[in-house]
Amino acid sequence: MKKVTVKIGSVILYPLFIIFFILIFDFGFGWLFIPRSYSFFRTLHPVYHHGLIPNQSGLAAWGPLLYPFSTNSLGFRDASCREITLKTDRKRILILGDSHTEAVGINFEDSFFGRLSITAKSKNIDMLNAAVVSYSPKIYYLKAKYLLEEAHLSFNELWVFLDISDLQNELAYEAFSPGKETGCWKFSNRFKKFMAAHSFLYSTISSWLDKKKIGDFSDSMKTFDEKSKSYKPDNILELYATFFNDFNDKELIRSPAFHGVGKWYYDSTTIRLAERGIDLGMQNMKLLANLCKQHEINLKISVHPWQVQVSKQDTLDYYVKKWKVFCANERIDFINLFPLFINGENPEIANKKYYIPNDNHWTEAGHEKVACYLEQYLR
Repeated sequence: MKKVTVKIGSVILYPLFIIFFILIFDFGFGWLFIPRSYSFFRTLHPVYHHGLIPNQSGLAAWGPLLYPFSTNSLGFRDASCREITLKTDRKRILILGDSHTEAVGINFEDSFFGRLSITAKSKNIDMLNAAVVSYSPKIYYLKAKYLLEEAHLSFNELWVFLDISDLQNELAYEAFSPGKETGCWKFSNRFKKFMAAHSFLYSTISSWLDKKKIGDFSDSMKTFDEKSKSYKPDNILELYATFFNDFNDKELIRSPAFHGVGKWYYDSTTIRLAERGIDLGMQNMKLLANLCKQHEINLKISVHPWQVQVSKQDTLDYYVKKWKVFCANERIDFINLFPLFINGENPEIANKKYYIPNDNHWTEAGHEKVACYLEQYLR
C-alpha cells in the first residue's frame, strides 16, 4: 500500500513542480524582456467600446512624446488618482471628446481641460474629462448613457468636442454592438491585462496575433503616410488599429485614401465617405441630445480644426456648416473654434505654433488658446 501511495503522490507532484518552474521562468523572462507599456491604462469596454482603467498613474507615450498620465476613480484622465463622488451639490460639467480633449502628448495641467478646471474651481464648478482617444458621436452617446443610467453619475452640462476624425470613426464603430459589463468580463479583462504585463509567453503570442490582425490597417496607413509625406510612429498606428476590430470592409481599410480622412470632403472620390460618416454621427448625436433632454442636461457641441483645415483658411467649411445647421435644428448651443486658429495669421506659422509637428493635435500654446476662449462658457 505504501508504494502505491508514493507513486500516486509522484504522479500528482511532478506535473505541479514542472508547472511551477515553467511559471517562474515565464514570469522571470517577462520581467526581463516584456517592453514597458505606455498604454497600460487603456482598455476595451463592452458598453462604450474602449476607455481608461480607473486609478492608474504612470507615463504615457504619443509617438516620441512621453508625458505623465493619471486616471481618477471613474477612469477619466485627471491631475491625480483621486476619488470622484457620483453626486455633488456643485454645478458639474462633463467633457466628452477624442484625443484632442484627452490631450495626447501634453501634461494634464497644460491641457485646455486642465486650465479650465482650475478656473471652474474658482467659480465653484466641478469639471470632469471623460474624453478618450478615437471617440466619436456613437461612443459619446453610449458612454453618456452608461454614466447616467448605470454608473449613476450626476452632471448638469455636457460639452462635446467634434472634429473630422469622427467621419472615419463613425464608419469604424457602425457595427459595434454594446454588451454588458458583467463580473465575468471584468475578471477576464483584468486577467488578460495582468498576463500581458507579466507573462512572457502570453505577451509574445498575443503581440504576434495582434500584429496579424492589424496588418492590413498598418500597411495601408504607412502607404498613406508615404504618399502624403507624413509619418505616424508604430505606437500610434497600433493604438488606432485596435479600434477597427468591428470594421469589416477589408477592401476599404486597405485603401490609403480611407486613412486620409482630413481630405475626404475636399475630394470628389471620397466625399461619399464624408457624407456617410457625418450622417451616422448626426444620428448618434440626436440620440445623445434626446438623452440629455430626458435627464435635463444642457448640451453644448464644439468643433475644432485640423492642420489641413487651418491651411484652407475657411472658418465655415463643409464640416462646420453641417454641425452648425444640426445644432440650430436641435436647439443645441454651438461653439466654433475654427476662428481661433483661422484669424488672419499666416496658416503655416499658426500650424507650427499651435500643432505638434506632423500631427493634428495641439501644442501647449494651442491648448492655452482653446482654454482662454472657453472660459466664457463657465457660468
